[in-house]
Amino acid sequence: MSDGTTPLYMACQNGYVECAGLLLEAGASVSQARNNGVTPLSMACHQGHLEVAKLLSSYGASRAATPFGTPEEVATEEGHADLAAWLVASRGWTPLAHLETLTAARATSLLRSGASLHEGEPTPLRRAAGGEGEAAALIRRAAAPWSPASHSLFPAAARARAALLVLSLYEIHERYHLDSAGSTNGIAARDFVTCVLRFAITRETE
Repeated sequence: MSDGTTPLYMACQNGYVECAGLLLEAGASVSQARNNGVTPLSMACHQGHLEVAKLLSSYGASRAATPFGTPEEVATEEGHADLAAWLVASRGWTPLAHLETLTAARATSLLRSGASLHEGEPTPLRRAAGGEGEAAALIRRAAAPWSPASHSLFPAAARARAALLVLSLYEIHERYHLDSAGSTNGIAARDFVTCVLRFAITRETE
């Protein structure tokens, strides 16, 4: 629209959380403001749409002040005490820490893209430690040492390194004609995967 209103802004204004979620999944800009500077999050806070605000925050929506104040100030001024309280409580959260909002697919996507388990206050891992639901379980699994079960939750660089090391083991196995257990000098191929890769592969692998 000529005033800069986007489909996401309209969905947030009207509290259409499912519609907003679909737009964000499709790549809508989470913090794109109207011409007057009002962002989707600011409008959601003005209208008191708590679940929409949570969704936007989980996608990293900016909480910077608009011409009408910060999202916290807008929610407080409009009398949305529950929303204002949630905004205060979640000030230090990264997108991965939004356990109550994240779907398993979104949590997996964030983990695979390299989202940190240890940034923010509280950190995603700290929130997941006693949390319920699929997102919390995925974060706890991603925090464990590398294993075949957690491989899919590691970033691309770490997954590639793991694949390269396994391929190297296979080539060694073929070159030195190891026995069916894949052992040489008392070390079995399965031990390489369970005991070596768990130390060699980290989420921060470049």
